[in-house]
Amino acid sequence: MRKKLNEHEIVSSGLLESYVLGITSKEESTLVESLLTNQPEYQAQVEAIRDTLEAYAWQNAQEPPVSVREKVLGSIQELAAGQGVPVAESPASTLRIQRPGISVTRSLVTSRNWVAAAVVIVVLSVVGNVFLFKRLKASEEQLASLESQNTQLANNLEARKASFENARQEIAVLQNPGTKLIKLKGEPIAPTAFAMLYSNDSKRETYMANVQLPAAPHGKQYQLWAIVDGKPVDAGLFDKNTSLQKVKSIDGANAYAISLEPEGGSGIPTGQVYVKGNL
Repeated sequence: MRKKLNEHEIVSSGLLESYVLGITSKEESTLVESLLTNQPEYQAQVEAIRDTLEAYAWQNAQEPPVSVREKVLGSIQELAAGQGVPVAESPASTLRIQRPGISVTRSLVTSRNWVAAAVVIVVLSVVGNVFLFKRLKASEEQLASLESQNTQLANNLEARKASFENARQEIAVLQNPGTKLIKLKGEPIAPTAFAMLYSNDSKRETYMANVQLPAAPHGKQYQLWAIVDGKPVDAGLFDKNTSLQKVKSIDGANAYAISLEPEGGSGIPTGQVYVKGNL
């Protein structure tokens, strides 16, 4: 334990309160008593703590059942007798205190014992409630953390399911004997651009995959065109990062091209063509 504590540490640590209640260790008691001897201002704090706890105990005091009172008094008398401390049993000097709804009779000798017992009970109750509150708070935080982890795991699972479904669809299209592969190669504006189409006329399904295009500028979007009898037909907008995306299946298409159009698409190509390819 530290040999010297500042006033803030003494007050915030609860060492003085523990000393008043008699629950400090031998080392802690020695420290407090040294402080009380060398720094008298701490004595005033100790007295204030004792008075506060005693006042709180009296404020919340209730008349105990007669049987409990007799047992406690008997135990106190036995303890005092064992330590050679005289305990007056004479009822000659009694103190009656009237409180709203409470009538309490105490002997002058045993009243402080009752106060001490009440203080201990109240403090233990408060400490117990604080401990339970902290345990409850920790449990709530742990539960919230587990729920957050479960949510994250569920989201990861859904993402993996979606990825697996995309892969399954791509494999099914590739393995279908009626599927035709169309490679779209880069134009001079983007020589390294590339895309692939998988088209199956019998199933009327067309997929685009392995798209490699420059990032679209803000307000622009890539659009796929099917060329039918030399005329472009809208085959759908797409995200260049999509690994496999279903697009429109256009009958009679003999070529495809991708152009950069205003966001939302165009009725006819208006932008630069980045890739194109023939069946």
